[in-house]
Amino acid sequence: MKIAVVGSGKLGQRHLSAWSKIEGIEIVGVIARNQERLEKVASEYGTKAFNSIDELVANTEVDVFDICTPTHTHAALVMEAANQKKHIICEKPLALTSEEAEDIIKVCAENNVQLLVAQTLRFFPEYVNAREQVKNGAIGKPGVMRLSRGVPYPAKDSWYTDESKSGGLFMDLGVHDLDWVLWTFGDVERVMAKRVQRSGLEYGFINLKMTDGTIAHVELSWAETKFKASFELTGDKGMITYDHDDSNPLVVQFRSDENAQIPRSIMEKDPYQRQLEHFVQCISGEAQPIVTAEDALKVIKVVEAAVKSAEEGQPVTLGKGGN
Repeated sequence: MKIAVVGSGKLGQRHLSAWSKIEGIEIVGVIARNQERLEKVASEYGTKAFNSIDELVANTEVDVFDICTPTHTHAALVMEAANQKKHIICEKPLALTSEEAEDIIKVCAENNVQLLVAQTLRFFPEYVNAREQVKNGAIGKPGVMRLSRGVPYPAKDSWYTDESKSGGLFMDLGVHDLDWVLWTFGDVERVMAKRVQRSGLEYGFINLKMTDGTIAHVELSWAETKFKASFELTGDKGMITYDHDDSNPLVVQFRSDENAQIPRSIMEKDPYQRQLEHFVQCISGEAQPIVTAEDALKVIKVVEAAVKSAEEGQPVTLGKGGN
């Protein structure tokens, strides 16, 4: 399968590294605007450098475009690739708004191409295993879920700090845990959120009432000195906890005082490699997507509700299906 990566930044390079380890994959090109970095990255991975999708399509064969660019560029790039009749992998979030995401999905459907969205948390072993434990009844009837994720504040000249480009804290960082909550517990009924912004830091809190009655609290931070993530999942029979900093982060605790610890290396492969291998199987018709474009659209709608709630100071009710 012939792959072209759009974007030569940190995420694009991470995807290139993963692609280089997957059997049967040929990286036919890298597309980017920063010419110096583009040439360096293309040389590192033994492939060709291009400045646009049109240029690449005109000069080489390609099956799939893997889009790893800033969020505000996703819609135009996905539509361009779809109109070239090429399958698409797009980094999260799919788009800045639900309207953009709906347009993207429509264009891909009209061109009969697959659109696969990299909601990567669905491929991280700790989160995959925790979901399986919940689904298998390890904690009984789910009650209150607490999830947190924090990173240092983005650099001042970074596009992340421009909400017109990144969507801000809730969209850029929040989609990870929000997507996992929707994947695990279903649709959201009501959203209540709050944001605290100061010079050089931002904190967000999102409270979700799920249609199945589960309550989820998601804490987000652009105020840490290093990456942090954790969760505490409680039910009427027990609790599952995880902390990224722990050596044995995932622990299932039962009321009977028994516990089962899951080691950090639950799976051998990097989550990004596992994700891309799965996407190759989907494009080849060997598997059904673990995450769909409709899933990506749904989480964007929840983010929009959270932003609205934080702005208005009132809860936002979503209809059936999270709309």
